[in-house]
This record gives sequence, structure tokens and C-alpha cells, in this order.
Amino acid sequence: MRRLAGYLLSFALGCSVFGQGIPPNLSKTIGTTPPDVKFVDTQGRAFRLSDLKGKPVILSPVYAGCPSACIVISRSVKHALEQLGLPEDAFIIVTFSFDPKEGRAEMASFQKTHHLNAHNWRVAVIPDDQALFQMLDALDFRFTYVSEQVKDHPNLLVFLDSEGVIRHYEFGLEFTPAQLQRGLRIARGEYTLWERVSDWIFPLGALGLLATGTWIMFGSRHRRRQGREPS
Repeated sequence: MRRLAGYLLSFALGCSVFGQGIPPNLSKTIGTTPPDVKFVDTQGRAFRLSDLKGKPVILSPVYAGCPSACIVISRSVKHALEQLGLPEDAFIIVTFSFDPKEGRAEMASFQKTHHLNAHNWRVAVIPDDQALFQMLDALDFRFTYVSEQVKDHPNLLVFLDSEGVIRHYEFGLEFTPAQLQRGLRIARGEYTLWERVSDWIFPLGALGLLATGTWIMFGSRHRRRQGREPS
């Protein structure tokens, strides 16, 4: 029973974990359109989100100097997309630095190191600090400095529909093909109401089982202790 309770606790936490940092307020962001700020990719090409309309867009805020999480996120997304095998013209992914101190050179090094070279993968910066923070505010993406190098931030992907509207967030550190498939289907308007309900029912059911298992385990302990107490 102890193992079961431990497993269910891990599962429930895994379902609800947002990663590090302060999670965004989804009620504030879902259904809104981020500002049409200028990005510049590692090749020096300027673009805006409005230029990408016509297909879903995945936004991945990272920073090149990240010692751990951003590396894991980017590599797992790359691996998951390779496993999905979707056509490159089916969506666009934009990995951009949320650190105003970083520029094209840092992100180019990040791109090269982690082989983010798909034709539909734009690795970029937002060179204007005011525009960068406008974008981060629109995503409700907040970070804090732990040290000069390390920043505490949420681990997430943001999915925009073909018109550039925020439709979904996926949270985690190592993203799976199922997560990316779900996000893209939601962005395309293909996710059914039953699937959305099921996403909530299963974790809530696991929490119910966890509570029941914990109650049984502690109740059994209490009864054993009472049985050992002298009368």
C-alpha cells in the first residue's frame, strides 16, 4: 500500500507540475494574441509572428546560458518532433531567449550545440528590451535571477493557432510526442470536448485513489498501534 501511495503521489505531482518558477495565469492568456514584436533569428533575418500566420506556432522561451532545464527542454522537443514525424510545413517552432542580456551570438551557439536545425525551427532573440518584456508579459512568463548565470523560470511551451492566438500551454521538462501532438491538435481546433474533460478526470481520479490509499494505510497503522497498547 505504501508503494501504491507513493506511486500515486508521484503521478499526481507529475500531472500538476509546472516546473520551476512562477506558473503563468492561463485564464489571463488563453485566447489572447501576443504583441507583434520583431524577432531576429540567428541568421540575422527579422520576422514577426504575423509573418508566420497560416499554421500553428510553438513558442519556446529559453536562455542560452541555462545550465540545465533549457537544454533538456530543447533536446526533448527535438527528439519528440522527430518521433512524431510531422511534415515540416505543418507548424513552426520559435525558440527565443527571454534573457535581455543575450544576443544572436549566444543563441547561435545554443542552436549549433543542440542541433536545432530543422527548416521550420527559428532560433531567435527579441532585440528590443521593451518589446521582449511585452512578449513575456503577454505569455505571463516570469523569471527571477538566482545568480548572474542561473535564472528561475517556468518550463513550458506555448501553442498559437494559425491566426497567432494563444490556445494552449504544455508544462514540463522532458516533453513527449504525445504532449506536442496534443498541443498542435488544440492549436488546430481538433481536440474534442471529451478529450479535454478526460485530461481533468484522470488526474482527479488519481488524486482520489491517493487520498483513499493514504487513509487506508494510516487507518491500518492506527489500528495496529491500538492493538499493541496495553489495556
